[in-house]
Amino acid sequence: MKYLNKIIVVFAVCWLQVLSCAYGQLRFLGHSNNYLQVTSYLGKDGGERFNTFQFDLLSKGIDIKKWSLSVRLDGAITIVDGGPSKSGEVFPLDKLTFRWTTDNNNAQMNLQSFGMNLNEVFLQKNAEIMLVDQAKAPFSSYNKDYTQVFLYSSIKVTQGKYLERYQSGVNQWTHIKYRIPMLYTLYDENRKIIGTAPLVYDLHIYPNLTDGNLVDVTPDYGLEIGTEASNATLRFQSARDYLDGVSLLLENAVKVNAKSNFELQVKSVDSELNSSTSGSLPLNVLSTKLTAGTGAKTILANPVLTLSTNPQMLLSGTSTNKENIQYFNLNYKAKLSQSQIVSVKPGDYAVSLVYSLIPK
Repeated sequence: MKYLNKIIVVFAVCWLQVLSCAYGQLRFLGHSNNYLQVTSYLGKDGGERFNTFQFDLLSKGIDIKKWSLSVRLDGAITIVDGGPSKSGEVFPLDKLTFRWTTDNNNAQMNLQSFGMNLNEVFLQKNAEIMLVDQAKAPFSSYNKDYTQVFLYSSIKVTQGKYLERYQSGVNQWTHIKYRIPMLYTLYDENRKIIGTAPLVYDLHIYPNLTDGNLVDVTPDYGLEIGTEASNATLRFQSARDYLDGVSLLLENAVKVNAKSNFELQVKSVDSELNSSTSGSLPLNVLSTKLTAGTGAKTILANPVLTLSTNPQMLLSGTSTNKENIQYFNLNYKAKLSQSQIVSVKPGDYAVSLVYSLIPK
């Protein structure tokens, strides 16, 4: 079993400047595609830009450090058409997940610099979920009169036979529609509200769902690379980054189940990291390692690997039961030699990797 993913290393021109600490004006807006149409037991992913969060920095003096962003249910989930459901209940919020996906490539303010967790987060009916808790980078205007930052996320309906409980109970032909009101809240470092964005999701579940044979079945061997690892980005933005290198830790990014011991291998599809505008870099500037995550069993070996076009053993793991799911944290590091620091040109350098699961 194999998975392909892409790693991007971004080199930015570095400079020093003194920033104002004034609070300034920041406008927070939320937009959504709103509509989730479930036709399969496989659930539904709203897509990479299902939610758009817009941050307008309206003056030069903005520097908001350690800000946070949360989501909570903003009222009752209701059935607006086709009710009641087969179970007599409304759709459960904890069957929806939120996941950060991408941004608008602002050099200083982006998912990575903010320290976003790119794993799926399950929503909760009776809890406020922190999607960003004390961001690592500030919202700063960097002495510009006007700046816009866009952050994007998906909402996903999880797969499973449970969906039958929330189909229409009227008859076998009736569609059911749920209204799910959510509230996103932006806070400063003292938990003072900067702004809110109410978004309402319309969930439509069809009466006849397809792909029932594909869910709630555990294969003998399974490998999944999380979405956040499928398009990972490491950014060089400061003098310290160039001297020390840049690391990226993706928690629980690799999911494995196996009925026996196994080996995870990795290889590069490309012989170099390539940029469409700035040339190339050798593979040895990038290294990777797997460490134990949630549910991980005994690890027999997990060396730090410099990338190569030849398959290399990234992790040797143990398992006796295919029902036991194991997660592993994926660590990437990019580091330049002294000569490369002097000669590297700003740009995006990309390489594609293949991960393989080998039964033992």
